[in-house]
Amino acid sequence: MAEAKKYDYTKLNTLAVVSLATGLTLFGAPAALISGHLALAQLKQTDQTGRWMAITGVVLGYVGIGIALIATIVNLVVRARHGVDFMGDDQFMNRHNDNDGGNWNMPPMNN
Repeated sequence: MAEAKKYDYTKLNTLAVVSLATGLTLFGAPAALISGHLALAQLKQTDQTGRWMAITGVVLGYVGIGIALIATIVNLVVRARHGVDFMGDDQFMNRHNDNDGGNWNMPPMNN
């Protein structure tokens, strides 16, 4: 029986792993882009492995930034048209309707 070929982790590019890990969270999209592009540049010049990780991290980084931009635009449009926040938190938009002068933390003044 042939022995299974073992993977050599010492040849794995660290920035490619970082790009993939931060890209999976979608919150680390800028870090995924930076580390992914740096890893791809390093992989061209060395005999290291991990190209698929770097490419996946870069793609996920661009997807994360795209989702953030779309959510921001939708939030701004909804606020402009309806005067409410994207998440439904409109306490600051309706301050003028309160009888306490719009100050949420202070009790009403007695004159």
